[in-house]
Amino acid sequence: MGLIYAEQVEYMSVDQMQKTHEDEIKIINEIEKLAVGYERGTTEQGELENKLDEYIAHVKAHFANEERLMQEYHFPSYEMHKLAHDMFLMDLQYATKQWKEFGDIKKMINFVAKTPEWIVMHVKSVDAPTADYIARKMEQQNEA
Repeated sequence: MGLIYAEQVEYMSVDQMQKTHEDEIKIINEIEKLAVGYERGTTEQGELENKLDEYIAHVKAHFANEERLMQEYHFPSYEMHKLAHDMFLMDLQYATKQWKEFGDIKKMINFVAKTPEWIVMHVKSVDAPTADYIARKMEQQNEA
């Protein structure tokens, strides 16, 4: 059982954006599985922490790449989209600090458990229109 499935998330018309979302979903589900194991005593904390670190790095790279694409193709709502990323990253940073500095790994696990709802909403309302715009611009560029 997973927290989120690729089928729940709107398909992206830019392949690299689609792949990034699919990879992120896989990581989130792996964290959920490890977190359950950790709570049952069958998973080492270090294994869970490594996966959480992978998730943090993936999210930062994911957002940086989307922002690069938006700038490259002059996406008109770049600032609004970046603000959504920045707000998510602030929440991620808080959860990470609670974990890394104060040893509260549950804050980080809870943050990850809540992200599927944010992902579904963000992809539908922000990423999908962005990807459609970028895909059109890429197509126009290829035709020129």
